[in-house]
Amino acid sequence: MNSQLQIASNLMIEGPKNTPHYRFMPGDLVAQIYKEFLNPETMHLTLTSRQQREYLQYLPCLLCGRPCAGTCGKKPASR
Repeated sequence: MNSQLQIASNLMIEGPKNTPHYRFMPGDLVAQIYKEFLNPETMHLTLTSRQQREYLQYLPCLLCGRPCAGTCGKKPASR
């Protein structure tokens, strides 16, 4: 049985390079704490691709209004 589940440690050791702490945080949490990173121009420069996916996963769907990540299956109403 294959799964997309990943386990990540919540412990961080200070490194000699002083890497910014937000680089190791989940994307949805970074978006709540650092509002300046939500600008689309800076989001792609500051957040990793994994953090961007985590942030986008929790945005409300325009069709159903829930954070379904596009899996609700509703189709937009025809005009």
